[in-house]
Amino acid sequence: MSTSPPSRLPAQRGAGRSASPAPTRWSGTDTGPLPVPALRPLQRAALSTLRAGRRIAKGGLRGVDAADAQQVVAFPTPTVQALLRYGFIEEEDASGVYRATDHGLRALAVLSAS
Repeated sequence: MSTSPPSRLPAQRGAGRSASPAPTRWSGTDTGPLPVPALRPLQRAALSTLRAGRRIAKGGLRGVDAADAQQVVAFPTPTVQALLRYGFIEEEDASGVYRATDHGLRALAVLSAS
């Protein structure tokens, strides 16, 4: 009795990304001190963009898959680096696209703009 070889499925776009989607609202479970007393306008805009379901990239869209480019908004490198340093965002994959963490969504919900 012979068995046929397993069928190979075409690689899915986004393979290697985490299975769980990025949260869009603060879960309410993140607690503790926030590293800054207020968000700068571009930091607030970047986190708002992420909360709206889009993703961000630093500096430009180089390295972003053309199919994903319409869902990615570029922000200045210093803004993205600060959000990374504070733990408000995390890199989604090796292409340089970032998503919000629950900590970042909490910051957006509770911090004022500077």
